[in-house]
This record gives sequence, C-alpha cells and structure tokens, in this order.
Amino acid sequence: MKRTGRASRGATIDFRMMRRAMIDSVRAGDVPLHDACDAHRDLVRAGRHYGRPRNTPCPMCATPSLRNVTYLFGPRLPKSGRCITSGDELRAVDRRPEHFAAYTVEVCVACKWHHLLTAAPRGGARPRKRRAVVQRVRDSTSQQVRRRA
Repeated sequence: MKRTGRASRGATIDFRMMRRAMIDSVRAGDVPLHDACDAHRDLVRAGRHYGRPRNTPCPMCATPSLRNVTYLFGPRLPKSGRCITSGDELRAVDRRPEHFAAYTVEVCVACKWHHLLTAAPRGGARPRKRRAVVQRVRDSTSQQVRRRA
C-alpha cells in the first residue's frame, strides 16, 4: 500500500479548557490575581521582544498587550529550550530529521499574565531522495553484481 502525504508527527495538545478554568477561578476569587499574573521576567522579556501580538485583549487587565511566545525543546538544544523568534525559524526546524516539542505560551507584557496554549510536535522530516540519485545507486549495484558473476 502506497502512502501519500507527510507522515504523522503526533497530536497537538490544546490547553484552552484549562485556560478558561483558570480565568474563571480568578474572576470568582478562588485564585488571587497575583498568583495568576506571575510570569517570569525572562518570559515577559521574550514576549516583549520576540512574541507575536494577539488580536485579543489580556483576560486579566484587558489591555492589548498579549503576545504568543514559542519555545522549542529537543536534541542539541539547551535544557531550558530555545525561544523561536520567527516563523522562518520554525519552518527550518520542521525540515530537520530530529523530533522536537514546541510549546506556545501567551503572556501579557503589562500585567504578567501567562498560560500555556499548545504543545505540538515539530521536526521529524524524512530526507528527500532524488530519483536520479536512487537510479544511479541501483545501476552501480547491478553493474557490481554483473562483474562478480
């Protein structure tokens, strides 16, 4: 059976339901605002400099300062991961044969609200083989077999 298309890399995990539950808990008073808006300064800095602006306002302070920051974890990367600064960089990772995990976090640079949005597998591309190269290998192999016979 011939398979077409790209091989599956796994499923993306979406944390929107947990986000909604956290927002509801803060609004109900079950979770103090200072506990919900406690993003690490490096995450806020990454959001300010590398984050992609979101079209929705922050759910805590209602300012338009919400950003998405993507961190990549995998082989030959630091243990703390690597902050992805552009879409081109993420597409380059997808062309690599190693498997990575990309975590997208939303962060408000005004009030320091943050929440994990998605966890997605990245990378794992199979190397492309050119038909001409494969044909040359087949031809040279068959020639070697003929010489031995």
